[in-house]
Amino acid sequence: MLDDIYPRLLLEIIPEELKLNSLGIQRLISEHNADHDSNAVYGKLIKSIYSAQPNSDIGIRYGRYLSPSNLCDFSRILITSQNLRSAFDIIERTYYVHGASYYPFISHRKGVTSISITFPFKTRVHPCQRRFCAEASFSYIVNAIREAVDTNFQPLRLCLDYDKPTYEDEYQKSFGEQIQFNAPLCLLEFDEKYLYQTMSSYNPALHQMYLNKCLDNLRLTDRQHNFEHKAVCFLLQHHPESFNSKKLATMLNISVRGLQKKLNKQELSFSHIANLARRELAKIYLIQKQQSIDYAAEQLGFQTSSGFRRFFKAEFEVNPAEYLKQAGIQNGTS
Repeated sequence: MLDDIYPRLLLEIIPEELKLNSLGIQRLISEHNADHDSNAVYGKLIKSIYSAQPNSDIGIRYGRYLSPSNLCDFSRILITSQNLRSAFDIIERTYYVHGASYYPFISHRKGVTSISITFPFKTRVHPCQRRFCAEASFSYIVNAIREAVDTNFQPLRLCLDYDKPTYEDEYQKSFGEQIQFNAPLCLLEFDEKYLYQTMSSYNPALHQMYLNKCLDNLRLTDRQHNFEHKAVCFLLQHHPESFNSKKLATMLNISVRGLQKKLNKQELSFSHIANLARRELAKIYLIQKQQSIDYAAEQLGFQTSSGFRRFFKAEFEVNPAEYLKQAGIQNGTS
C-alpha cells in the first residue's frame, strides 16, 4: 500500500505556477490535506500534471528525491536487506499488495541483471504515465544502489519504450550515456556483481522488524486489495500454471466459480486478464530474457508455437520474428 510520504513528496516539487493556475491540482491538494486515500490522490496528481504540461520533467525530478532510507517502511525493508538479491526476493513476494500501476520483472543473464517495467493491468497506458513510472522507479533503483552498495554505480544500459523527451540531458545526469528511447521494453541493466555485495545499510534486527510489520499488514489488509490487480500479479508470478483458471483460483484461495464471480463483478473475464499478462510476458521472454519463440510460447501457456504467433500478431501487429528483428535481437527464433 502506498505510504503517504510519496504524494507529499510529489506535492513539494510541483511547480508553483501549476499549483496556482490548475484548478484540478488545487482540488487534489485540498483532498490530500483532508486525508483522502493516498493511492487515489497520487495517481490523479500525476495525471493532472501531465494534462497541464505533457512535456513535464516531473518524473525525473521526483526520482532524484527517492532516497530509500528516507521513504516508507517497505523501502526500509529493502535497504536493510543483506544484499540486492534478497531485497529483490522480497519485492517479488509482496509486490501485489502495493497497488502500483506497473509490474517489475527481474532477470539474470550472462552476468547482467536487468529490471523491466511492464504495464499488465490495463489494455492501454498513456505514454506520460509510462514515462513517469519508468523515471521514478529506475531513479529509485539507481539511488538505492548508490546509497547502499556503490556510490560510483552506473547502469550498463537504459531502454525506454517512449519518445525521447525534451529534457534528455537530465537522463544522462541520472543514468549515464547508454540510453535508448523508443525501445520495445523499459529496461535497466547493470553488472550482476552488485547483487551480492553486502549493503552498507544492512541491519538484521531492523530488517526483521520492518519485515514482520510488512507481513502482518499483508495478512490484515489482503482482502482490501483490488482483486483484478492481485489476480494479474498472481498470473505473472506463477505462470505457466496460473494460466489454468482452476489453478489460479486455488492460488487465490477461492473456487473457480468465485473467481468468475469476482471478475464478472468488475466486468472482466479470465481470458481478458490472462491476455493482459501474456502480452507483457511475451516481451519479457523475447526481449529481456532473449529466449526462443517456442520457449516463450510454452511459458505463456500456449499448446503450440503457432497459437502464440497468432496471439502475438494480434497484440503487436507483427509476428514475433519481425518484432525481434525490429528490436535488433537475433536469437529469438525457435
